[in-house]
Amino acid sequence: MKPYRKIKRITLKEKQIMGKMNLYRITFSHTAPKDREEGIKGYLIAENDEQVYNYIDKTYNYGCWKDNEEDEDKELIEIYDDDYNVIGIETFREYMLRINGEQNDENYDYSDAYYGITLYGWEKVKENAEGDYTEMIDLGIIFNCI
Repeated sequence: MKPYRKIKRITLKEKQIMGKMNLYRITFSHTAPKDREEGIKGYLIAENDEQVYNYIDKTYNYGCWKDNEEDEDKELIEIYDDDYNVIGIETFREYMLRINGEQNDENYDYSDAYYGITLYGWEKVKENAEGDYTEMIDLGIIFNCI
């Protein structure tokens, strides 16, 4: 029988030393034919936008963004300049990372909003967020992506 091995939990301070952490605000907008609501879902400590993207997809979108990534029939998204000339293409994931979530998509199709559509996005509140956020994490005010 193998001896019991205690797993060391990495504290937020230790993680901040390993990599700079940023504080992000996760936002949402819910749109329906007779109603609209916008708000803040919470705050997240993460190293980069990629971690925020994955957190939102797993926590709020139930993997829908990942499904869009893996859809083989999904066409690449064209990137336009100010004169509407195609200047490049990108995947769904790259597009979401560039615009910080569906909530910030100016071209989103709301035509199927009979029961309502909830879109998520994020914005960086503080870069290189230093300090002890342990109490706010314990209270559920800030989520930890570590």
